[in-house]
Amino acid sequence: MPKFFVKPILDPTHELPAHEALPPHEHQAEVDDSPDPVRTLLSWRAPSRPFRSKDKTYYTTIAIIVVLLILIALLIQEFILVGVLLAIAFVAYVLGFVSPDEIEYRVSTQGITIGDHFYFWDWLDSFWFSEKDGARVLNVLTHLRLPGMLLVVLGETDQEGVKRVVARYLPYHEIAPKTMMDKWATSLQKFFPLEAKRL
Repeated sequence: MPKFFVKPILDPTHELPAHEALPPHEHQAEVDDSPDPVRTLLSWRAPSRPFRSKDKTYYTTIAIIVVLLILIALLIQEFILVGVLLAIAFVAYVLGFVSPDEIEYRVSTQGITIGDHFYFWDWLDSFWFSEKDGARVLNVLTHLRLPGMLLVVLGETDQEGVKRVVARYLPYHEIAPKTMMDKWATSLQKFFPLEAKRL
């Protein structure tokens, strides 16, 4: 006659030996206890752009330069250029006289928010810090045509804290990169300063 064997019933409290234990995914669901992948890492409020009140020398110098360029444009009969120069002078006056609004800046796991504008990390290239008009600024190069660079005013925010967070997603420039236009503007400002040096 055939022989039958009865398999003993395992005690629920019995633990399998280490070599017989099932891998985790075969006997229990893995619990994802990682934090929310979409979350704000840093946020603060600061002016929408660097700003410092200008003295009379600034406006006088701008006016002289614009008048000279307008005279040259009239001599060569470039009337459209005259309109462009007047528009540039008006913008320079507004930016130097009217203080900017305060907006919210946010750095998240998805990108950077400046006011009502959001930029994914994939749209951004690299970053560095600088100082402009007495304000500390986070400069972020982009892969976009416009804007080619983001200016994020830090205000009272800790610069090192911002650096640690942004460096997780973008390369950091130890030395700020300068284009030919930047070098030209620096040289022009050196020989033809728009403002008298402040003591």
